[in-house]
Amino acid sequence: MLASEILKKGGVEMRPRAVAVALMSAGLMVALAGGIRSQSHSQHTHGPGIMFMDLLMGGPQAVAAAAQVARMLPNDGQEAQAQPRVFTRNGRTVREYTLVIQEKVFDFGGGNRWRAWTYNGTVPGPTLRVRKGEILRVRVVNRHNRTHSFHAHLAQYPLEMDGSQANVITGRAPGAMIPPGGEYVYEFVVDRPGATYYHCHSADREFPINQHILQGLYGAILVEDPAMKPMREGVLFMAELGRLRSGPNPPFYVMNGKGIPGGEFALEEIFKKQGLQGVVAQLGRTVPYFRLKVGEAFKLHVYNIGNLDHTFHAHEVEHVSLAVLQGRPWPGNVVPLLSGTMDTLLLEFRNPGLWLFHCHVVLHADEGMIGVFVVEP
Repeated sequence: MLASEILKKGGVEMRPRAVAVALMSAGLMVALAGGIRSQSHSQHTHGPGIMFMDLLMGGPQAVAAAAQVARMLPNDGQEAQAQPRVFTRNGRTVREYTLVIQEKVFDFGGGNRWRAWTYNGTVPGPTLRVRKGEILRVRVVNRHNRTHSFHAHLAQYPLEMDGSQANVITGRAPGAMIPPGGEYVYEFVVDRPGATYYHCHSADREFPINQHILQGLYGAILVEDPAMKPMREGVLFMAELGRLRSGPNPPFYVMNGKGIPGGEFALEEIFKKQGLQGVVAQLGRTVPYFRLKVGEAFKLHVYNIGNLDHTFHAHEVEHVSLAVLQGRPWPGNVVPLLSGTMDTLLLEFRNPGLWLFHCHVVLHADEGMIGVFVVEP
């Protein structure tokens, strides 16, 4: 089925093959889950047993592992949510979000920490959802000790809403560069559906613009088309970590602010010592994840907010590009992302299990840029 046909249906479609896999998987899970639990420590430490990579390559062991991991996870791994205040002004709907710029320390374990700058305490910041034709209103409060701003990659807005050095230079709304303790309201009329993003555009003598961004001040804007049926969506930001990191081995390459130095090898070492539970403890802490179902149509918005080039690759699934390639798959199932670029992918897994995704600049993956799709039958 073509991507456009799936989008028209707008939801989850179970193909015959996916149904068969799901039924087969259900029969195998009961028998295998106990085996994975029993082998999780002793055999992986002292004998051959099941290797962690066996759980990432499909097959019955991966099916059982996915079911077990899904039960252990607290949520579906989705991006931070913010609830807007919705009201009408001059006949047009306004969605108002409040973002608070504040510092937060993220603990990666082993004494490795990152003193991040955040919108509302998360990296990335909250995803701002608005519908085509509405007004996006963003109230930003700066509770940090440096000047910051909100710069949206939208179009056709007045200079007063730019959130850049141009506001100071021209004298038009210099308050859009928000001093410590200040606040500012940005407004945009959004007429084009699709995904874009926002970030801080401030700089100072110690931290240039790129470091304000890499310190964690970025997030997604999703403009919904009311004519399209809704579909589950996720957001993934690829980046490097800001400079305010400490410890013996903090990650440098991150996705959604998370990274695990050593990549897949590090996860396997954890599995050998602690079993599957040890791996699950890393999900959402050092390793981003998404929970999906077999045959579920899922839109993933992938961004490169970093200074370096990155690429996105997920195992098992075709990478259908809805934005850049207009419904065609990426050759080799690798999405090339120059700094500042993005794409929206349509993903639909055919097989249950734990499926890796990572930067395919493999050095970046080896140094921490990995994640997991937990795909249930």
